[in-house]
Amino acid sequence: MAKKIQGALTLVTVLSSKGASTLVEYLDNGILQRKYVPTEKVSNQFVDDQVLAQGIPYGFPWDEIVINFDMQHFATEMHNADLWTVEDVLKSPKKVTGVLRKIFEDSFRTVLETAVREKKRT
Repeated sequence: MAKKIQGALTLVTVLSSKGASTLVEYLDNGILQRKYVPTEKVSNQFVDDQVLAQGIPYGFPWDEIVINFDMQHFATEMHNADLWTVEDVLKSPKKVTGVLRKIFEDSFRTVLETAVREKKRT
C-alpha cells in the first residue's frame, strides 16, 4: 500500500490512466485516498503533495452521511434479544448480528437512498 515519504512527495499507486488524467491511490494520515491528477505530474510512482491537494477526489464523500447510534437503544435491543451477559453474547453471536442489523436498518436505508439519488444526478 502507498505511504507518505519525504514531506513534499507522496508515494502513490497508479490505478488507471487515460489521456491527461491518472487515478492514484495513497495514504494521507492513515486514511486511504483516491484522486485524479494530471498524468504528467506522476513521476516514478510519486506525486507532489500540492498536486494531490488540488487533485479531483474519486468516489462519493461517504463521511458526509450521518449514521446515528444510540447506546440506550442498543442496550434495550440487546436485552430484548436476551443478551444480558458476556457469556450470552459469546454463546449467541448471531443474535448480536441481528440486533446490529435492526439498529442500523435506518442507516442502511439512508446509504442506499443516497446512492440512488446520486446515481440519478449523474
